Amino acid sequence: MLFHSLLSGDDITLDVCSFEEVLPYSLLSVPISAITSNDSVWIATSMLSRISDITDNLVVVEDEFPIGTVSPYEIMRGLRKNSSARYLQENVTRIMNVDFYIDSRNINLIDVLNRMNKTKNPFTIIENGKQNFSQFSIKQILEIGALCKTDITVSMLPKKKIPTFRKEDKIRNVIELLSENNNKLILLENEVSFVSHKMVLDKIKDLNNVQNENILDLSASTFKTITPTLISEKLTLAEICKIMQSMENPYVMTPDCVITPYDILEVLCKEM
Repeated sequence: MLFHSLLSGDDITLDVCSFEEVLPYSLLSVPISAITSNDSVWIATSMLSRISDITDNLVVVEDEFPIGTVSPYEIMRGLRKNSSARYLQENVTRIMNVDFYIDSRNINLIDVLNRMNKTKNPFTIIENGKQNFSQFSIKQILEIGALCKTDITVSMLPKKKIPTFRKEDKIRNVIELLSENNNKLILLENEVSFVSHKMVLDKIKDLNNVQNENILDLSASTFKTITPTLISEKLTLAEICKIMQSMENPYVMTPDCVITPYDILEVLCKEM
C-alpha cells in the first residue's frame, strides 16, 4: 500500500515516514481540544458531543500542559458508578485517564498507528513546541486513508457482528454494550439504525438539569438513532475515507457491512 506524500509529492510507504511527511499541514491546523482541570464532567460531555466527528478525546490541561484525557469511555464508566444527575457536576479530574501519549512530529507513523489499533484508541497528542500541542485523531486517520493507493475495496473489508439492543432496554444496557470490547456502534433490533457514543453523550448532556436519580434506568427508546450512509461495495479504501471525512457521523454501510473509522485504522495496520 502506497501513500501520496503531501510534503514531497512522492508515493511512499508508511513504515518509513513520520507525521510530518504524510500530514504536514493538517497537524498544524488541528490543535488539541482542551478543557481545564477545573471543568465539570458535564462540560466534558457537552464538548465531546459537539466534536465527536473530529476526536473522541478531550485533553485536560493545567498550566497549559496536558495532565490527562477524557473519552466517552471515561464518562460512561463514571456514570455506571454514579447514575445520579449530580455526577455531571463532579470535577473532570475524577474521571480523566492519566495514561496517555505525547509524541513528536518526527515519530515513525507506523509505530503510532499500530499502538492505536492495539489499544483501540486512535488518539495521540503531538508536541510541536513548549506549550504548543496538536492532536492526531479520527479525522486524521481518514485523511491518511484518503491518500492511500490500493486496490482494496469495500467488498474485501472484514464483516463484523454488531451487538443489538431493544427499545424496551434501559440506558444502562446500551452503555454496557458500548463499554464492552470497544464497541463503537450498537444496532437497534429489527432496524437499520444505530446508537453510537455520540448519542449516549447527547442523552447524558440533556439530563444535566433533570432531577432524576436513576439516569441509567431510563428507556433506551428515548435515544436518537442514526442510519449510516449506504455505499457501493466497489468503492476503494481511499474513496470510502473521502466520503467519511465530510460526514458528521462518519459511518457508512453496505447491505451486509458497517464501516467505521476504526475499521479503516485496522485495515491500514494490516496492509502496512
